[in-house]
Parts: sequence; structure tokens; C-alpha cells
Amino acid sequence: MATKTKTASTSAQPGAGRAPRPRRGLAGGNVMVINMIPRSLSGETNQDSEPFLAVDAANPTEIRGSAFTPNPMGGPLAPIYQSTDGGATWSLIATVPAVSGVTHDISLAFASTGGNLYGGILDDQASDYHTLRTPPSPMNTLTQRSDADQPFAHALTQAGQDKVYIGVNDFAASPSTATVDVSANGGNNPAVFQSARVEARPTAGQNGPQVRPAAHADGTVYATFYGWRATSGSFPANTLVVTTDVVVVRDNNGATGANPFQNLVDPNDGQSGVIVAKGVTIPFHRNGLPANGQQRLGGTLSIAVDPRNGQSGTVYLAWADLQRATGHTIHVRRSTDQGQTWSPADLLTVPNATNAALAINGAGTIGLLYQQVTGTGANRRWETHFRRTPDGVNWSDLVLAQVPANIPAKTFDPYIGDYDHLVAVDGDFYGVFSANNTPNTANFPNGVTYQRNVDFNTHQLLANDNTTPVGVSIDPFFFRVSADSGRRSGRP
Repeated sequence: MATKTKTASTSAQPGAGRAPRPRRGLAGGNVMVINMIPRSLSGETNQDSEPFLAVDAANPTEIRGSAFTPNPMGGPLAPIYQSTDGGATWSLIATVPAVSGVTHDISLAFASTGGNLYGGILDDQASDYHTLRTPPSPMNTLTQRSDADQPFAHALTQAGQDKVYIGVNDFAASPSTATVDVSANGGNNPAVFQSARVEARPTAGQNGPQVRPAAHADGTVYATFYGWRATSGSFPANTLVVTTDVVVVRDNNGATGANPFQNLVDPNDGQSGVIVAKGVTIPFHRNGLPANGQQRLGGTLSIAVDPRNGQSGTVYLAWADLQRATGHTIHVRRSTDQGQTWSPADLLTVPNATNAALAINGAGTIGLLYQQVTGTGANRRWETHFRRTPDGVNWSDLVLAQVPANIPAKTFDPYIGDYDHLVAVDGDFYGVFSANNTPNTANFPNGVTYQRNVDFNTHQLLANDNTTPVGVSIDPFFFRVSADSGRRSGRP
């Protein structure tokens, strides 16, 4: 679960189980926020960080989530979170191959139709990278190899075939480690994957761990990554700073040909991949610091393509860099010509923030999820924001959580995770984030429902007996924001 580097310089009432009611958000739209820990696990105090989410677009009542959550029963399978009612209630199902009942980096994605769920994980023993699929259950390992980091799954169905894209930082390809594993037949037996190496320029020994793909139903596929160019400081000493480019690549035919991701060429150096931001710097921490809300920092990346018919040329990108005045700062840009040119200035700039996640719904509304540190000292807090815009100019702002950043003390890195996730289906947005789980309504301005036993009057978590106090920990929270008017736009 620790992010790798191989640079030369060297991760109310007690009321569980109530049916949640969507709440009218402060910035419009129906908002549902759910603590995902099941009531049967009310006594747990794990650091359930680094969450991910997959929604079955063909049947959005079926949702799966993941986090650094161990199997409460132990055994050879790790759990994922399951909802069969659109996120209102959650249970754990043990389905991921894991010798000790917990897995490291994990991401999930449903195909557009057919119900196949795909995943990428780092296993709990050698941290080998696996690609996975279910059904059947438990999840089947489709491919496996060593020495890779932070798999990030994306999938869709096209012409009856599941197309699967998993971004991964693959050290077997050093020094150009940015890779997208691609399958044109993910639902078949066997499913065949090829590894597309997407870095065309010299690196500082590796690329960044974030390699993020996004595909359109017409076959256009994008990916973004940090192209590391130079380093200073020391990763073991927690002082590493990286000079990096932010790069976007594109493939026009599903990235399944002999030379994938070669369709976007930078006009300045003629290499594949347009450099959206050149020579920016990021901190690359081994361990989180109190000033950063106990969170280690190392950049953040997200990319989303407009899913509507004829709109695959519209793509949004979010990344973070280190700014003197505003710290780890998120930038949002847009391209309307398939990534060839980008808005010259930020559409949105967010100071002291990380874990950017973009999605675009069926009406063309852009959603952005991120987590931001505010305040200082004992008043430092993690704020989780979900923002929307119809045009990249006017942004609404829903504050989903504003929780203490210094409690609980971290037990490992990353504290809240190196990413969260956002998914759009029709007019709705679905997301997941991890945060301090104190049951205080003041911490959740747009409402919250807990499954686990809590007392909102005393702000106390309670054990399975609904009486014994339980210490504060980090939990995953699911949210859904419905379209303001209830309008639904047809899927492409």
C-alpha cells in the first residue's frame, strides 16, 4: 500500500440501519451520504482508507466499493463492499484473492453491460499486481506479474466485448514505467491483455504512480500520467521533490492495435503525448505530515471524457503541483479538440488539496471530487468537496464532510488514501471518500446516515452491543448526488 519510488534518491440517536433519505443539498440536487461500515462491524477501528467505487451502469442499484478493509473473519479472501439498493445499505463480501484477508492497492470497474466486474490489486504477500474479474466469485486472476504499483481500473462494453483499461506504474518497464494494460476481450476465457507503454520521453528513472485511463463508447481512449524529469532530496528522508510534466495520450481505436496511444502528438517536440503542464514540481512523500492532515502527498491526477454521442473530443483533466503560496494545489483544465490543445488558464484552482476525481454525466455536467486541508494546528480539518459545472465556468460546491485532520492518529500511510473516486451514470454522480468517522452532524453539512451503531447526541461510536464506546477511526463514505430536476439523459 506504500507508493513506490525507484529514483536514485533511493505509502442523534443510536440509529444504525435506518433507510437514508436523500437531502436537498446546499448547492442544489438530492444528496445522500452513507457511512459504509456495516452494523455487524460496529466495533471495528480500522484505518479503512484509499476507497474506490464501481457502479453497474446497466443496473445502478448494483454498486461495489473497496478500501484497505481486512476480512473480519480472516482467511484467504479480502472483502469488498456491496450494495444492491443503489448505495442505501452496504455489506462486506469476501471475494478478492488475499492470503491474509486484506489486499493493498485495489480498484474496481463494471463493464457497461453484462454485469462483469473487473479489478486491479496488489496482493498482500509479494505485492504482485493482479488483474481480476467476477463472476464467478471469488474473483478470478486474469493476469499476474511483479513489481508494479497503483493499478487503476476502467472498463466499458463496446460491440458486445468488454474493453478493460488498467493504468499501472510498471517497474518492469523502467525507466519508462507509465503503462496501460488493455484487454479487448475482457469477458472471454482467456481474456488477453497487452501492456501499452505510454511514456515517449526520457524520465528520472520512473514515472509517477498515477496512470489514469478514460474511454468513450466510440473507441476514443485517453490516459494521463506524470512524466518525471528530475528529482531532488530523498525519499527515505521524506524530502523528495520531483520535477514533472503532466502528459495526456490518446488512441482513436480502443488502444487495441499494434502501437496504441500514438494519436496525440505534442507540437513542440513531436513526441506522442501532449504536455499539458511542463516542468511543474510535486512533493513526493514517504510519510504524511501533520501540516498536511497526516496525509502523504505525491501529486494527484484524474481525466474524464464527455460520454455523450459525438462528444469524445471534450475531455477534462485535473492534476496537482506544489505552489509556494497554496501548497499542494489542484488545477482543472479542458480540451475540446481531443486533447490537442487545452484551456490556457485553470477553470478551477483548489489550494491545499489532493485526491481529485473527475466524472461527466449523461447531460454533460462535470463533477469534481477532492479533499482539502483547512485551518491550522488543533483546528486543522479535512474538507471533502463535490463540485459541479455545466460549462467549466460556474461551479457549485457541496461540502460532504469537514472532519478533524489530527484525529485519529494514522497507523500507516496513506492516511485517507492516495485517491478517492467518482462515477457518473445518466444524470447522477456516485462517489466514495475516506474520513474521520466521528458521528457529529456538524461534520456533515449535507447530512449523513450511519449503518454502524452510533449516538449522534454524544458524538460516540458504539460497539455491536450498542452501548460500549468505540474509538474514532477512518471509514469509507459513499455519496450520491442526483440531478437537480430528476432529468435523465440516455446513455451513449
